[in-house]
Amino acid sequence: MSLMRSSTAAWAGAGAVVPYTVMKTYWAFGGTAGRPAGDLAAHLKVNGAPEALVWLERHGLDFTVVAALVGVLLLAALVLPWGARLPRWSLLVPGWTGALLLTPYGLATMVAAPLGFTVGDATGWSWWVGIVGGLAFAGLGAALGVCSRSYGRRHDRARR
Repeated sequence: MSLMRSSTAAWAGAGAVVPYTVMKTYWAFGGTAGRPAGDLAAHLKVNGAPEALVWLERHGLDFTVVAALVGVLLLAALVLPWGARLPRWSLLVPGWTGALLLTPYGLATMVAAPLGFTVGDATGWSWWVGIVGGLAFAGLGAALGVCSRSYGRRHDRARR
């Protein structure tokens, strides 16, 4: 797979998280469309989330958006020259892990949300939030798979 195709996949993966990031930022600034009533930080705390995640939510930073942005950084490392300076495993392990976990989760979310199914006790969410989130997760996961495969092949040849 060529670097050009993996670069296109990286851009597509980054683009897939934009609507999700915009939605979560809108919520952080007080927007309510699609969001369930109540305090999300309190909801996290009641459900046993680590204090760091509760702190982030209280300060307007959704941990899933932070994780998505880390995923976009990983995509960049897989396709840009500076990523070749990092140990091969340090990009391929999280790249393939993200691909294998995020892609099916995102696809399942996009199917389940319009049918009224939610994750855990996430009642009150609008169905379209599942589509936006599912697109972000599936898009990022698929892009990580394409870019990890390309990176692995390019750097396997370089090692020979």
